[in-house]
Amino acid sequence: MSAVTDVINQMRARHDALNEKLSQIPESRMGEMGAWGDRPMPIRMMMLQMVGHDLEHTAQVLKTMRDLGIAQTEPQMILADLQKVRGDLEAILVGLSDEDLDRAPEGEWSIRQTLEHFVSTEDFYTQRLEKALESSG
Repeated sequence: MSAVTDVINQMRARHDALNEKLSQIPESRMGEMGAWGDRPMPIRMMMLQMVGHDLEHTAQVLKTMRDLGIAQTEPQMILADLQKVRGDLEAILVGLSDEDLDRAPEGEWSIRQTLEHFVSTEDFYTQRLEKALESSG
C-alpha cells in the first residue's frame, strides 16, 4: 500500500468517525453557544468553521500541485469526479433514520432500493471495465 493510500484511508477513518459524532447533533441545538478557543460561538458556526477549514486546505493542496507542475491524468480526473459524486451521495444520507431508507413516494423506489441498485450496478460497471481492459490489452 502506498503512502498516499495510507493517508487517504486515515482521512476516511477520521471523516467517518466525525460524521458519526456530528450526525447525532439535533437541529434544536445548532444555535447553542460553546467555547471556540477563548470566545463563545454557536454550534452551527463551529461546524461551518470545519467546512471552511476543509475548503482552505483543499485549495492549498491544489495550489501546491499546480506550483510543482503535478497534473492529474485523465483516469485520475475521472476518479476524482467519481469520488466527489460518491461523497455527495454519502453526504445526503448522513442522519437519515432506518425508517427513512424504506419510505418511498407512490410508485417510486425507496432510498434503500436505490442504494441497493447503486451497489449492484457498480459491480456490473466494474466487471465490464475489467473485461474491456483484458480484451484490449
